[in-house]
Amino acid sequence: MHIQTIRSIAKGYGINASKGTKAELIRRIQKAEGNFDCFGSATDGYCDQTGCNWRSDCLPAPKKSSPKQAAPAKPKAAAAAKPKAAPKPKATAKAKTAGKTTKASAKVK
Repeated sequence: MHIQTIRSIAKGYGINASKGTKAELIRRIQKAEGNFDCFGSATDGYCDQTGCNWRSDCLPAPKKSSPKQAAPAKPKAAAAAKPKAAPKPKATAKAKTAGKTTKASAKVK
């Protein structure tokens, strides 16, 4: 529920809606309604206040199960442990001819 809507509900009960967080404001409204002021305090997602107007905002939405379960992701540490191959140095013209005998060098000898 939007905070503007909550503020207008609070004003209807004569509650100062300009101060406090959304949860604090809802708890003050719950008290004014004569209910437990327990908003956001449910443990393990369980709440026995089935008639509460704030239940949908208070409890976390159930997670939707997907029809296909994705394969578990590989740990990043395992991927990082594999060393990358060093890039091969580019051959230069001098390196290509080193060790080869050319006609010009054969004449000089």
